Amino acid sequence: MKHYDWTAPIAQIIRDGGGRGGFVTVFPEYRPDRFAALAAHLEFRSFDFRSEVMSRLGWHADRLSLEDLSSTLSDLAVEGSTVVTNIEALLSTKSPQECTAWIDEFLATDWEHALVIPMVINAAQVPDNHPRAHRIPRDGLSEQSFLNRLTF
Repeated sequence: MKHYDWTAPIAQIIRDGGGRGGFVTVFPEYRPDRFAALAAHLEFRSFDFRSEVMSRLGWHADRLSLEDLSSTLSDLAVEGSTVVTNIEALLSTKSPQECTAWIDEFLATDWEHALVIPMVINAAQVPDNHPRAHRIPRDGLSEQSFLNRLTF
């Protein structure tokens, strides 16, 4: 059976985008193990927005604005290419219209380095056939083992 390299199309859209700017990868399910693998494969660092930014605010994390998110991403983009996980924790507190507008703006921004955002919950807000977005097919990832599920 031939192994599908699910990271190849993502690496290709980043190359096609000049190695900088915003990119979205839509996953068929929440897979933090694959988010980490993507960062490692691309040789990007990984940044967990929920853990690093939102958790510090506790119950007030929903007060963060999408401008706050963009500001954090701007800082990260200066530091280097990054896979930024769990931004949907903030996006889920906003309306679908706000999310769609923010995603469109994120994809259009010429960030200093590449920023890759894995998405699951807000997949419907990601534009179809966008040159900076890739949808991993449902059968495009290996099954997650029970032990792996316990780890993440």
